Amino acid sequence: MRKILVIISLMLLPTALLPAQDFDFSAKVGGNTLYFYITDMHRNTVEVAYPGPSEDDPWKGIRKPHGQLSIPETVVYDSVTYKVTSIRYYAFRGCDHITLLVIPSGITEIGEGAFEGCKRIKNIISAAIAPPRLEQSTFDGVDLDILVRVPSGSYPNYQQAEGWRLFTEIIEF
Repeated sequence: MRKILVIISLMLLPTALLPAQDFDFSAKVGGNTLYFYITDMHRNTVEVAYPGPSEDDPWKGIRKPHGQLSIPETVVYDSVTYKVTSIRYYAFRGCDHITLLVIPSGITEIGEGAFEGCKRIKNIISAAIAPPRLEQSTFDGVDLDILVRVPSGSYPNYQQAEGWRLFTEIIEF
């Protein structure tokens, strides 16, 4: 019996030493790898998540997104199409080589510190008519004088929305 327990313990040891992950799957989007957490298996919804085991440094040892970051409307995993509905807290924290952020219309909320420290973002394009709900720290460290493009007719919504109204140059497309 003791021999069986030792064998089982040795089999489990390598997985116990691996860092925990806080996502269900990853997908290549453009030139970047994004990570997703399934939020509702019945409605097939996901949120963009961070890859690492720690909120403090979620991209430690992992190649950070860079250049144009386009969040997809949908993503396919294991032959199932999931709708992307939110961006998790700290999802892109410290990803300071993102220059353009494209947010699809289906995003309804962007979490705390999601883009904290993304100081090279120069443009944001949001396809959502109703502004995604932001936390106070969602864009900490991002220049608030950058260009934010929003759908035609939605300028008043963004101008009044918590977090979005801090951006000084919001224009419709």
